[in-house]
Amino acid sequence: MGKRRIGVLAFALTLMLIHAFPGCAMEAPGNGEDGWHYMQENYHWSYYNEDGMAHKGWLKYNGEWYWFHDNGWMASGGNTIIDGKSYYFFLNGNLAWNQYVGMKYYNEDGQPQSEYDVRVIGNAAPDSEDRDLFSDAMYLVPRSWIARFTKDGWQMMFYKQKKYFAAPRTGQGIYYVYHSVDSHYKKVKFTDVDSLLQAFGEYVGHAAGCYEEDNPWMDVLWEEQAAIMPLLELPDYYADDADFYFGSVFAAYLEDETRESMMRISPAVCRVMEEILHLEDDEETRARYQEKAQKEQEAAALQAERIAREEGGGPGVKREKTEEQEAENEKRITVQ
Repeated sequence: MGKRRIGVLAFALTLMLIHAFPGCAMEAPGNGEDGWHYMQENYHWSYYNEDGMAHKGWLKYNGEWYWFHDNGWMASGGNTIIDGKSYYFFLNGNLAWNQYVGMKYYNEDGQPQSEYDVRVIGNAAPDSEDRDLFSDAMYLVPRSWIARFTKDGWQMMFYKQKKYFAAPRTGQGIYYVYHSVDSHYKKVKFTDVDSLLQAFGEYVGHAAGCYEEDNPWMDVLWEEQAAIMPLLELPDYYADDADFYFGSVFAAYLEDETRESMMRISPAVCRVMEEILHLEDDEETRARYQEKAQKEQEAAALQAERIAREEGGGPGVKREKTEEQEAENEKRITVQ
């Protein structure tokens, strides 16, 4: 089953679970820390201040902005009018700022800024599936990089009617490429939303200077390429292409399941990606994510040791592609 189909099913399942088992379906705001309370009877979150009173109005918590109505209920899952202005809040209550939602851009004040919206090329308009999957993908990208993207004058372009940008013959057959990154004209182009993270990753690599000669980050990625290749959708044709390779690593690292495997297989690659991902963050945000990454890495190391013991081997980890990865490869590669 391809990522696109999985994304649609996951979105539909999430909507169903929110009504049936909302406490389980919704990621806890504030990571479930003290002060946050979920009310089963009305399916709403509230935050209680140190004085025991329900918070009202704006709240900044762990770098995220939330809004609470006069009754103490947290705004979530759509647009909310506050002081005459419309703001978009994700299902977990996070305000959309320096982010894309449904191919629309929301600036640092949480307001739509149409000049940075995704430009649709052709007569076919994006459908709800395109917009939902786009939002899901870009939600994984740090806000600081999206802000840098717009500040540097880059633009996204969606070619819905175009099939692909390139189709080179590889050792595995014809490989269809659904994106193109033009660093001269500052355009990130894509024909399929599934290729979005790879495309944006290529931009990040360019902006971070990864493609310059003797870049220390890329040196590590090249050294670790053989180890992480089973986790990437990277044909031999692009194995030596720095842009394509970095974009593949970027996309894989942002996906939870692949990142967990990458942490077990190559901690060095994970350290590089964390440094690059939060290169544009302020010190407070960077420190918060560093702490989170360290905990995830420690957990991955323990899991790697457990797997090694169960398999009766050394420190290596058995690497097998998931059914999802195999299905995606079948989509992208047509064996001749």
